Amino acid sequence: MVQPGLSAFLKIVIALGLAMLVAYLVPRLNEGGGDTPPVGTLLLTASLIGLATTVLLYFVLMRDVGLPASVAIFAVCWNLLVVAVKFVLGPLGYYEVNQEVVLEDFITLADPEGAFFAAAFVLPLYLGAYWVLFRIIGRSDIGVRLRVPRPGAGAAVSAVAVLIAAAAGGVVLLIPLLLVAGSGLDYLSFVFTSGVSLLIGVLLALAAVFAGFSFRTAAQRATLVGNVALVSGLLWVGLAFLALYHAVWVVYVLVLTSIWPLKTVSSK
Repeated sequence: MVQPGLSAFLKIVIALGLAMLVAYLVPRLNEGGGDTPPVGTLLLTASLIGLATTVLLYFVLMRDVGLPASVAIFAVCWNLLVVAVKFVLGPLGYYEVNQEVVLEDFITLADPEGAFFAAAFVLPLYLGAYWVLFRIIGRSDIGVRLRVPRPGAGAAVSAVAVLIAAAAGGVVLLIPLLLVAGSGLDYLSFVFTSGVSLLIGVLLALAAVFAGFSFRTAAQRATLVGNVALVSGLLWVGLAFLALYHAVWVVYVLVLTSIWPLKTVSSK
């Protein structure tokens, strides 16, 4: 059984490079008139990004992690749904609301800082949801099947110490965190008050279902072969691709807003 290593890392880097190239070039090649990006341009970009990333995701899970095709297919399904939300419905909803509500923030998605802060705010939400699925479905299931020992008191004390240190550090980072939260909340408020908000909710729920299926199937496989690393491999590859999509999204929104400017009132 092949373990994740340099080969998996190179595939993820290639996926990132291809997706960045698509996000940068396709909107420019399909540049047209109007105040908002054409739906066709958003769909084409998302389709190519989804193709480039999920093909490589499939091979990483199959060849590098050693998971069966069923797990890889479930993972591909939830990744495609995330791509649809990030690169089609999210920008579509944001521009829709922006036609009625003019932005008045100091930084917006048209600024590199604003795009980065928004991605830095939204990414942990995705990572947190994926981690919860891993804990509830993947780890709990495999823990019961393989009798994985639970952490002892020492681990609990260490966890408390880490939380205290993180809280202390959070005070120092309060101002940057407020900037991140401001851009992220602004983006989410626009997207989830748009006409596509219900569809976004449905697609994200379906993505969670497919991710849950992937963890359960991986846990069953891990039980069969006696290798818990299969589930952790699925976890870390999924987290890597979520980070990949948000990095590409930063480039994508900067390209979109450079071609189709947002309606703003500058306070700079």
